[in-house]
Amino acid sequence: MNSLVTWFMRVVSILATLSMLFAALVSEHAQKPDFVPGEALSQTPFSCAPETEEDAAAAEDLALAFNAVYHCFSGVDKERLLVSELGNEPTWYEWNALKNAWCRDEALIRAEKDRIRDFPQTDNGYFWSWGDSPCWHSGNGVLHYDGLFRYVAAVAEFLRWSGETSFLDETDTNTFGDDRAVDASEGRTVYEKCALAMRYAYNELDGKNGLITITEKSACLADGITRFDIGADGTPVWNNTGRAGSSPSNYWDNLCFGNQDAYETALYFNALNAMRDIETMRGDTAAAEACEALAAKVKENFDAVFWNPVTGRYIACVDVDGKRWDGGFTFLNVEALAYGLGDAEKAEKIFSWLDGERIVFTDSLRGSEIMDYAVFLNRNLGPGTVWGKMPFAPASNTLSIERLSGLGEPWWCSLDGAINTGVRNNAFFGQHLENGGYIFYPVYYELAARQTYLGADSVLKRARELADVYRFNGFDSAISWAEGLTGVFPENGVVLRAFVSSLAGVSATVDGLTVRPDLPSGVRTLGVDEMQYRGVPVTISVGAGGLGLSAAAPLSGLLRYCPPAAGAHTVTVTAADGTTRTQTLTSDASGFIETDLAGAVSVVIG
Repeated sequence: MNSLVTWFMRVVSILATLSMLFAALVSEHAQKPDFVPGEALSQTPFSCAPETEEDAAAAEDLALAFNAVYHCFSGVDKERLLVSELGNEPTWYEWNALKNAWCRDEALIRAEKDRIRDFPQTDNGYFWSWGDSPCWHSGNGVLHYDGLFRYVAAVAEFLRWSGETSFLDETDTNTFGDDRAVDASEGRTVYEKCALAMRYAYNELDGKNGLITITEKSACLADGITRFDIGADGTPVWNNTGRAGSSPSNYWDNLCFGNQDAYETALYFNALNAMRDIETMRGDTAAAEACEALAAKVKENFDAVFWNPVTGRYIACVDVDGKRWDGGFTFLNVEALAYGLGDAEKAEKIFSWLDGERIVFTDSLRGSEIMDYAVFLNRNLGPGTVWGKMPFAPASNTLSIERLSGLGEPWWCSLDGAINTGVRNNAFFGQHLENGGYIFYPVYYELAARQTYLGADSVLKRARELADVYRFNGFDSAISWAEGLTGVFPENGVVLRAFVSSLAGVSATVDGLTVRPDLPSGVRTLGVDEMQYRGVPVTISVGAGGLGLSAAAPLSGLLRYCPPAAGAHTVTVTAADGTTRTQTLTSDASGFIETDLAGAVSVVIG
């Protein structure tokens, strides 16, 4: 018996040694030797203090992940910037506002506002797809409609953080091209552009019925006859049918969104809520209420039309033949949840699918592979490039485009034959960012939705996974067009907003600042520095002990804060001259306490 025990212990010892050697080999194999360690990053603007020493590693990872995104993708840090500073058309405007409207880089904010003010718009409100053309810059006469909604959302976000409406009165002084119908924007104010864009969506995209439906009339100017979808040969082109092989309708320019379009409908829902805030800040209560009522109708229709109870996720569109297209588009599903579409039951289905707990057996990518960067790298760089698992960003689609087809044609726009799916082609599944590859920016919507439905601990887990990838390659990777990480992807900077708005819980509203923190387990405090609110540099710290806010100059507006526990709380407000006022406030039924920021340079709530 003793000899058997001795033999068993030797086997265990050998296996343990082999395990350690294998772990060391994996670590050495995975590490990029010329990469600057994450600890060399400036530890701003996000900070995280642990509850105990045992929680220190998690707190370090949390801060590292979001500081790395800030320095690599926000456009503020020019030394470490891995992407272009600003995008080239209105699709990028909302993303740039989300990542920069709150920060202190006034020049960057002004540059974005100038682009918004002067962007071309047709006589009936359609925003050009690209900066120098009504059509998308690749493809033959392709029109994108997502810029309409992201333009309005961007304006609202800049207004919320500035706290005033003067930007709405700024006037476009430019006209592109000779045809005043194709760019009729000269002389329009920013507000007029927003209002006309929403009217275009309401009428030409059938938004009045609570669902975006793209039809041939969507490509016409105000006279209802003259068209602005002109192909390379000068003839009108319209093909937003949603069928396999049809034209794309948005940023995802190889995918055949169209007709009853889930992506555009989700963006319309968000834009209606943005326009509600714009109208509220203008003092037009009736217009704001109309936007809110229509948004409620859109939410109801979105869930009724686009939910697939079989796969437990949202489909992309319903084409003109009534066919429902479901490619397992992860970006669409998380963005819809982040906007407030869906409900807890649908969110559970979506996240159990993304996290590999629920298998959709008809998919091409299943289980943990959906999020696994190692699978992606090994597929593109060769087997054994990375050993083990490395969760990072969801693959854009979990059902291959090769299998998502109709009448033998894939649900794919090849951009006039430049990008083709199928074996031995340049967009085969797993080797293109819109077919089994990934783009990083949807992680923001994923994290925002996780916080809403799964809580802060789910966000912390994902942040630690992002930190692991940052330590591996510094987010500095560009495998052809298989991944959308560096280069022409400034939208990736939006991921940092999950720290600001979901964890620290800081958001600007029409009348002030709202702070509703959600701290992960083991985190004592979260801090956000380099913030700017209503033109004043601000620093905020939140934690179990309460809130601390300091400003470089007197503030204005209201502060609505949701403390960790209901009941009475002491609020101390300090003015610029050093005088203080202290009062005891009791949280309301929704858990918030409210105080006036007028003249304050410091607020402490305990």
